[in-house]
Amino acid sequence: MRPTLIVTSHGKMAEETVNSAKMIVGEMENVFVVSMKDDDGLAGTVGKFDTILANLHSETEIVVLADLKGGTPCNVAMMKASTIPTMEVVSGLNLGMLIEGVFSQLETAQELANYLESIGKNAIDHLEKVLPDEDEEEYEE
Repeated sequence: MRPTLIVTSHGKMAEETVNSAKMIVGEMENVFVVSMKDDDGLAGTVGKFDTILANLHSETEIVVLADLKGGTPCNVAMMKASTIPTMEVVSGLNLGMLIEGVFSQLETAQELANYLESIGKNAIDHLEKVLPDEDEEEYEE
């Protein structure tokens, strides 16, 4: 069975990243969101993680995709991972990581976390400016 994904962030970034992924790939199974709101603080964020984790089997492989290394959502995920051997945390959340995580056939959290770290790093490019050819049609999606 593939690992469960928990997407976490400050504000609505996690929620909206999941919504954006749904626009591209459709509904996703085993993807949960922890959005830290202004008034959540540490205790509220811990509570949100606890609610999700309480509904998962104790041996479930879990990968947490966090927005910012050192931020409260990531720190809470790291605290939880320190007591859950089947949980891994990857910071630097981006849409490509989530989509790859959903489609990956990797079965352990550690394998998937390593893979998604690579995907996240490789998704960042400084793109060259290209002027459109006058003869080419404008790209429309």
